[in-house]
Parts: sequence; structure tokens; C-alpha cells
Amino acid sequence: MENTNREKGLVHTVCVLAVICMFGISAMMLGSVGASVYKNIAERNLDSFELRTSLSYVKTKINQYDEVGKIAIEEKNGIKTLILSEDIEGEIFDTAVYFYKGKLYEITGAKGMEFKPEDGFAILSVDSFEITESNGLVKLATTDDDGSSETLYVKLRSN
Repeated sequence: MENTNREKGLVHTVCVLAVICMFGISAMMLGSVGASVYKNIAERNLDSFELRTSLSYVKTKINQYDEVGKIAIEEKNGIKTLILSEDIEGEIFDTAVYFYKGKLYEITGAKGMEFKPEDGFAILSVDSFEITESNGLVKLATTDDDGSSETLYVKLRSN
């Protein structure tokens, strides 16, 4: 009889240990899945942030310079460039915003400066960035490496 009680106690102990082990394994698997989901969400948010921020940055620049004759879209060295002009103490300066080698760049210099794309200041990394203008409406379109894209239209008040 004592032997039977001992065997029952051993079976109960083994069952409790098995349940605890299954709980531990399940908890580790759930933690692993949760971490993977969090990582994917964080990466997606970062990509979306870069897309929206690049558009917002250029839109803000356009709004700051929105006066007659201050905004132009030109092609320089084969790169479509947004040119923003301003008069500082009688001298005209151009700020160029452009896409080059996977990044959005900006460079400021005297009007007519020699344009070297690699001399600009890198603002954000994006897979593509396109600037077009038609009838006073500037279209900004950007895409990241996973194919997500955002488009923003800016109406020029000065036209």
C-alpha cells in the first residue's frame, strides 16, 4: 500500500513538472513571437516615418519660399532639382533639394553656383523621390525599398 502511494506521488510530481515545463516552453514561444511582431511593427513605422518626413520636409520648404519667382524645378547634371531662391542683403541664394543615390539632399549657395550632387547635405534615406510641377501644383512622390509609397500635392499660393 505504501508502495502504491509512493508511485501515485511520483506520478503526480512528474505530471506537475510536465505541466510546468509546457508552461515555460509556451511562455518562451509567446515571448519570441511577440518580439518578432514588435520588430516588424517598429521597422514598418520607421519606413513610414521616413516617407512621411521626407514629403513633409519638402512641403515645408516650398511653403517657406512660396513667392512669385522663388520656386523652380530644374534639371541639373541629370537630376531633377527643386530650386528655392531667396534674397539675403541684396545677394540671391539658391537652395537645391534633390534625390541622389538613395537619399534626399539639400545644398545652399550663391545663385548660379556649380552644382555637385555629392556636396549636398543628406537629409533622409528613401528609395526614390520625384518632384514635378504642373499649373501651380507641385507633386511630391516617394517610395521606400519595400515598395510602400506616399504622394503629396502642394498648391503654390504664389501662382
